[in-house]
Amino acid sequence: MDDKTLGYVIMVVTLAVMAAYFVWLFPGLFGGACAWLIKYSEWAIKLPVILAVYMILFIILWIGYTMATTPPPVPLDTPLDLDSEFDDGEEESESDEGEGDEGEQS
Repeated sequence: MDDKTLGYVIMVVTLAVMAAYFVWLFPGLFGGACAWLIKYSEWAIKLPVILAVYMILFIILWIGYTMATTPPPVPLDTPLDLDSEFDDGEEESESDEGEGDEGEQS
């Protein structure tokens, strides 16, 4: 199945689910054919709300689990002085370049 066909299938299925949800939410608008859905129509609101709340709570649970099970970072014995490390590296590279240039000029 190519992407275009899959896209059309997704569109048609989505429209069918939207229509079914509308009938489930408002069964009284469709007369006797959907009268049996009237006692279940409140679940058309409750179920999505419950699912949304549970998804948010699951994300919070996952964050807590990750924080609880992740080992703490390893402490450093001596703090790093990054400024001096970068300064030393630049001076060495400049002095290396200078030596190479002088040798070529002689």
